[in-house]
Amino acid sequence: MPKKTLTAEFKRECVEFVIVHGYEHKDVATAMNAGLSSIQR
Repeated sequence: MPKKTLTAEFKRECVEFVIVHGYEHKDVATAMNAGLSSIQR
């Protein structure tokens, strides 16, 4: 399976969920169908 490239918009959405809405990194990763390490960068 090829490596998925995450767009700047996708990253901003993830940051918003964590910072503004208070979600945990693991919950955002699951909801956005991305790996946890990708969200934590």
